[in-house]
Amino acid sequence: MDLDIATSDTRTDTKRPLISGSVKKRKPLRTSTSRSDIYVTRERRKFNSQLNRARKLLLDRHFPLVTIHGMGAAIQQAVMLANALKASLADQVTMDVTSDTVTLYDDVVPDDPNANIVTQKRQTSAIHIKVALTDDLQKTFKSKRSR
Repeated sequence: MDLDIATSDTRTDTKRPLISGSVKKRKPLRTSTSRSDIYVTRERRKFNSQLNRARKLLLDRHFPLVTIHGMGAAIQQAVMLANALKASLADQVTMDVTSDTVTLYDDVVPDDPNANIVTQKRQTSAIHIKVALTDDLQKTFKSKRSR
C-alpha cells in the first residue's frame, strides 16, 4: 500500500512569510505598572535580588500583594521566584496564577537596502502570579506598625 506524501508544506498560508533580513525584536508593550510589579527575565543572576525585593515589598513596605510577571522562556523563572518567595516566608502567602497570550512586534530589516522595513507580529505565553501575605500575617504587621 503506497501513500502519497505531499512534499510541500500545506500550512504555508498560516505561517509568517519568510523575509530575508535581520529581525529586530521590539520590547513588549506594558500596561501601567505599579511599584509592586516584578518583571522576571531569563537572567539567573538577578534571581536573588528579585527575591529580596519581593520580600522587602511585602514585609518592610507593607504592600498587600506583589505581582510577578514572566513571558516566554522567563515563565519558569517567574514560577521559581514565586515558589522561593513562598518558601522563604514559611508558606504564609497565597498565590493567584493567571496566564495569557501576548502579541509581540518585530521589525524585519531586509537585506535589500531599497526595500522597506516590514513589521510582523508573533504570539508568546505570559504568566502573572499575585503573591499576597495571609490574613494572619498581615494582622501581625499592622499591630506592630500601630505600636
